Amino acid sequence: MQADYKMMSLLLTGNHVQHSPAEVHGMLTGQLCSGVANVDPEDLGGLMEQPQQMVPVVCKLIERLCGETTEQLAHVDYHFHPLLPSDESSLMDRVNALGAWCDGFMVGFAAGYIGPDSALTSEAREILSDFGQFAAISEDGSELSEQDEVDYMELVEYVRMATITLFQQLGAAKPPVSASRSTVVSRFGFDERPDDGFIH
Repeated sequence: MQADYKMMSLLLTGNHVQHSPAEVHGMLTGQLCSGVANVDPEDLGGLMEQPQQMVPVVCKLIERLCGETTEQLAHVDYHFHPLLPSDESSLMDRVNALGAWCDGFMVGFAAGYIGPDSALTSEAREILSDFGQFAAISEDGSELSEQDEVDYMELVEYVRMATITLFQQLGAAKPPVSASRSTVVSRFGFDERPDDGFIH
């Protein structure tokens, strides 16, 4: 999926979608993890507040992403990865895309989840709180180091496994897998003791 990021970005902007591939993928993944069985492209367009109906090529892209993402999330070998720019992109672009992905995830999850917050496990609430904080990620590219690259990769891995955990708890009847919280979130200005409340 990473290899297609630039192409997807051009397709979306060329069809008047003012959201990055990362944010769109985050939204549909949030929907799937909330218990929505199949993401409707028009419903997703409503979440994106599109000023006009999405063209067929964008709907087809969303349908394909939904199918691929569902398959990856359900795969026994944990093939899922958030859709982000390739490693050849600048760290600044990748960090900002991760923030957009988490922001989209929160929008999609909040729109799709119909149960009470009290029904969520403490682990799920912790993950959602983390994602809410990660949505505020921003990076201006100044004073970046090799350690920042390591921190970013660890943060992506946490997001990846945390997403699978939510899907297994709420989107599919599979044994849960524990997602170890990242110890590097402080580099991006996050509190390592998140609010336990579910952020809508």
